[in-house]
Amino acid sequence: MKVYLKEGGEQWILIHIEVQGVNEEDFSKRMFQYFYRIFDRYEKKIAALAIMTSPYKNNYPKSFQYDFFCTTLNYKYTICKVFDYDDDMLRHSDSLFSKIILAAKYLYKTDNEEQKRYVFKSQLMRELIRNQSYSRLSVQAVLHFVDYLLKLPKELEQQLFQSIYPLLGEERKLMELYNKDNASPTIYNAFDLERIQGREEGILEARKSIARNLLKQKLALEAIIAATQLSKEEIEALQSELQ
Repeated sequence: MKVYLKEGGEQWILIHIEVQGVNEEDFSKRMFQYFYRIFDRYEKKIAALAIMTSPYKNNYPKSFQYDFFCTTLNYKYTICKVFDYDDDMLRHSDSLFSKIILAAKYLYKTDNEEQKRYVFKSQLMRELIRNQSYSRLSVQAVLHFVDYLLKLPKELEQQLFQSIYPLLGEERKLMELYNKDNASPTIYNAFDLERIQGREEGILEARKSIARNLLKQKLALEAIIAATQLSKEEIEALQSELQ
């Protein structure tokens, strides 16, 4: 990416981010290999960040060292451990990245605890949608990440998008993420629910309109029921409206 320096100049910086969830003996060597391949191709300054997501104790080396016949190399990079961050601090932070870290932690915290994961995912997605200080494009990207990371059983996923659907209606005028083509799976399914419900409401209204016309023509109640598939109570309610 291109950044602007305080004195006004421009600087290109390449950021190498490696997300690691398991212990790997040659991890530091791989970090160095990626570094020299990137540098060899672009010849730009590189900042390297290793994000460790596992809650378990690990012995990740913080550098790659090489020493052979008076030829030495010491390649260091920054390490960020997800579980070093406090949950309460992440929850109260205004940073959108803090929500990503919190979601990464809950991947492990809710392992084999489907209901607990559902509750957390629902709360997090609602917070992301409602917070107007976040870029809508960024929110859309984070919702994709959360959906990818925190998988739920089919029945809980269905329960989730059904609970999210009313919220989408509330926030419609405020959000740009209502682009169904780019929506995350949960938001996409909520859109589908809206389409299905809208279609069903349209069908119901069409049947009621037909019933009103048939009532005006003094058609028998049983015939109107057969023609519209409305219940006797629904048709009687329409008849009362016409009187």
